[in-house]
Order: sequence, then C-alpha cells, then structure tokens
Amino acid sequence: MKHTFVILLGFAAWVSLTHGLFAQSLTQPNLPDRGFSFVYRVDTSQPQGFDWTEVIGLQNVNFEFVPADSSAHAESFPDADFAQRVPAPAGGINETFYEYNPDYFGFWGGVDGPTGIQVVHHEAVKYLPYPFSVGDLHQDNLTFEFVAGGEAITRDFRVRMEGLDVGVLQLPNGLSFDNAIRIDTRTVTTDSSETTVSEILTEGVQFWTQDMPLPVAQTYTYTQIMNGDSTVLFVGSEFVTEATVGFHLPRTEALFSAHPSPASYTLNVSGSVGSWVCVMDAQGRTLQRRQMLSELERWDVSGWPVGMLFLNVEGTTSTQRVLITH
Repeated sequence: MKHTFVILLGFAAWVSLTHGLFAQSLTQPNLPDRGFSFVYRVDTSQPQGFDWTEVIGLQNVNFEFVPADSSAHAESFPDADFAQRVPAPAGGINETFYEYNPDYFGFWGGVDGPTGIQVVHHEAVKYLPYPFSVGDLHQDNLTFEFVAGGEAITRDFRVRMEGLDVGVLQLPNGLSFDNAIRIDTRTVTTDSSETTVSEILTEGVQFWTQDMPLPVAQTYTYTQIMNGDSTVLFVGSEFVTEATVGFHLPRTEALFSAHPSPASYTLNVSGSVGSWVCVMDAQGRTLQRRQMLSELERWDVSGWPVGMLFLNVEGTTSTQRVLITH
C-alpha cells in the first residue's frame, strides 16, 4: 500500500502585477487555537498564472484542522500543532499532522483512516521555511521506516520549493488575494521494501498568502514511477472557497461572473447559491430567468439568440454582459 503526503487541500486575461506589488515574505501564520476548517473546490484543469476566473470546479472537499492533542493519535505526534482530517474514499478519516512555528511549517506524518497504519517521522520535514519570499529556494528530505501490512517500508521524502513571483490571484468565486506568492513545488516520496521500490512524484505550483495555513490555490500532477515505468495518476487543481470564523477571505465587490465572452455553446457562471439571474436582450426584454443551484455552473447557451445579452442578479446591481455567437 502506498501512502502519499498531499498538502492542501485540494484551482490570460489578467496580467500579474509582479513589478507593481510589494513582495512580502511569508512568516509564521496567526492561527486559531481551537482549530479551523476550509472548503476547497477541485478541478481537473491546470490554469496558468494568477487568473483563475475561468475555472469551474467539479466538487467541493472539506478540510478540518483540530488541535493535535485532541486527536486519538496524539501520543504518536507530540510535537504537532494541528491534525488535518479528511474523509477517506474507502471509509474512515485520514489524519495528517503539521507544526507551525516561527522557523518553518513542518510535516510530521499521518494516519491512514481505513487501515490505521501510522507513518510517523522522527523529525519534522520542513515543508516551507519562514520567512519565505520570491527568489528563495528551499529543499529538505527525511528518511525513516514504518510498517504497513506486516512489511517494513523505508521511506525517503523530499521537498523542493522555489518562490517564482508575486501577484494578485483572482479566483472564480469572487475571491481576490493581493501579494500571493507563486511557489514552484516538487515532492518525491520513495518507498522501498525487500521486493519493490516505488516513487510518487508530485509537481505543480502553489499560491500562498500570509496567515493562511495552506495554499489558497494550487495545481498538481501525480506520477507513479515503478520499475522504471512512469504513470500519471492525476492532473488537477484546487482553490479555496470558504473558511471558518477567524479567517478573512477577501472577496471582490462583484460576486457574480460569466465567462467567456463571446460565447458560442457554453457559459461558465459563478455566483451565490439561491440567487436568481435574469437574462435580458439589448431592449431589456427578459429571455430567461434562472436560479443558481451551485456556486459554479456551466450553462448551455446554444439556444440563446445571437447578440449582446445582459445577465443581472435580481435584487442587486451585479450585471454581466455576454456576447453570444453561433
């Protein structure tokens, strides 16, 4: 069984304002002692740069952080600050243990929910050092042993982080993060036993902002390498949509958007669940009235008339113009 560390989570027209922004350093975040939770939206696309407004997202994933000493596995991870809990697809709860101190964001290992297998580090992997700025290059690795299915496994975990640039990250749910640092990220997990050697390579970019315990958005490609053969397991991205009290998610004034324009067959619409959207032509005639059933939707516009149409969120001044072409 392979156990891969996944840090979360879990997402052209906009120009990165790298040269016009103050590139602050990431330092130890100020986190609530009682714990916190986040909702991330997961997608199979990999947007480039700081403009993520076109990403739809396929499903939501909840990430709950609880104080590590409240976990049933607290004795195995005495130096961790928080345990991240995520429902496992096969049942049970996967837990991953993290440390946030003035010098680094550390990874202490975790527990596989379905099997109860514990992967415990004898010291923290320094995943992200503090302070960390654009231009910084960080590498760390740790080799240790654990037992899975009665077999002794030697694991070598390596991480490489490089600060690329800073900009304004715009997400499709109305969130906009100033001074988001884009970090090139690569981790390699190598598991060796008496009979096999396998690797999981994770590559992508992460967007970090001050006082957030996880990237606010990231892309990733998971590749398995076994006996010299490589197989891409998953390609995707994720971005934050909601957070518990204690975290400020900077939403722009316009929480409603519709892309692309011009549109021929489909339109990506994001807005508040339950809101009603009125579609009107240039003469102000109502062509359609539709309620948002999710934050991100893909609408079929192949039957809409050609020309400039206006989408208005009823009861607000939020209006989007969309040019329809067939």
